[in-house]
This record gives sequence, structure tokens and C-alpha cells, in this order.
Amino acid sequence: MKLEEYAEQVVSRLPCSKWEKRDVKDELMDHLNSMKSELVEEGYEEKEAVSLTLQRFGPTGAISRQLSESMPLIDKYFRKWVMSLFCMYVAVLSYYLLLSPERWESRAFMVEWKERMLAYGAPQYSQPFLNTNLFHTLVDYVYRYDKYNVDILVFNLAGNVILFVPLGLLVPLLFLRFQNIHRVFFLTLFVSLIIETLQLLLSLGSFDVDDLLLNVLGGLIGYGMFRLGAALIYRRRKSIPYDDDLSTTS
Repeated sequence: MKLEEYAEQVVSRLPCSKWEKRDVKDELMDHLNSMKSELVEEGYEEKEAVSLTLQRFGPTGAISRQLSESMPLIDKYFRKWVMSLFCMYVAVLSYYLLLSPERWESRAFMVEWKERMLAYGAPQYSQPFLNTNLFHTLVDYVYRYDKYNVDILVFNLAGNVILFVPLGLLVPLLFLRFQNIHRVFFLTLFVSLIIETLQLLLSLGSFDVDDLLLNVLGGLIGYGMFRLGAALIYRRRKSIPYDDDLSTTS
């Protein structure tokens, strides 16, 4: 067997893109040729050096298994696409929660209301959409559901959850340090707190502690989806047969 055939057998079963396989093959060929050159310098014939090199590296299945187990969930080529998707998500989230024309149109009412309450000497009413009591809004939705339109209930409940699902899914997929439920929890809480605070300070919406709860729930759901997907990927990788090795002798 030639060195290139050996390298091709190794990378052919790796769970990655063809571009990543090409890079792995090039790196493996560098190691193979380096060892062969060392053996030739020691006095071995070309054919003997190739045979001994393959024997020292071992069966192709074993090498494939080791490389597969050490590979990340997504290789660097797919990671670029996922990173682009994440950037699009951040842009859409920022637009929807802070930059949309509807929010800036309603800001005029909020500013006018604050000025009027301050002028009346009632600063305690200058924040009409401020809730710092946990579960207050959620309980109100449950017991006074007939007072709200369906679209308001869906937006404030399901919407606040769904908006943060991609955050809990994409961040651990892109960054190894966030493949931990505690870090995803605090990241989602931090991002949600920043958005809620900006909405309050800029008069672009309400500050509701229950929104923080729903946002964190969405992030954790996304993280659960990540964990499920990762488990399926690793299970599939383990099911790939690596024992059908061809002879590594020339």
C-alpha cells in the first residue's frame, strides 16, 4: 500500500466535510513522509521504509477512530456558516427588540407620559410598564386572560421564549467554553437583562422581570436542543465501522 492510499483510507471515514478531510489528509501525509524520510536516512530501502512507516502508524481503522473522537461537533468550514447564522440572529434580535420602527414610534408616548407624570409631581407613575415582582405578569396573564388579546399573550409568552432559543443553541455550538448549562444560563440572563434595561432607559419598551424568566427558559431550551443534537452526532460517529481495515503492508 502506498502512503497516499493509506491516508485516503484514514480520512474517508471521518465525520467531517470534504474540505476538512483534505486538510487532515495533507497533515497526515506530512507525518507519514517525515517518518519515511527518517527511515530512509537510517539506511532502509524506499519500499521497506514505506512498509515500516505504515506498520508504525498502525491500522487505518484505529487512526480513523482516534481522529473521529477528537474532532469537534462541526469542523472549521461548517463553523463559518454557523457563525454567519449567529451574526444574523444577533442582528435580527437587536432590530426586533431595540431598533424596529414600531418601538421608536411608541417611544414618543412613553417620553410624553414620563414628562407628564413628573410635571404632576407623581414620579412613581413615570414608569407605567415596570414590573420587578417575579411571576406578577405571568399570574396576571393566567387569571385575567380574558382581558388580553390572544396575540398579546402569544407574543409576551411564547415570543419571549422562542427569541432566545437560538442563543442557547448556537453559542455552545460555536464556543466550547459555553458547552455548560450554568454558563448558558448566566449568559442568557445577562443578555436579557441588558436588553430589558436598554428598553427601560431608552423608553423603547417595558422592564419586566418575568421577561427575564421567559428569556432564560428559551435559552435553556436551546441548550437542551444542542445537547440532544450532540448526543445524536456522537452516537452516529460511534456507529461508523472502523474494523474493516485493509492490510497496511505494501
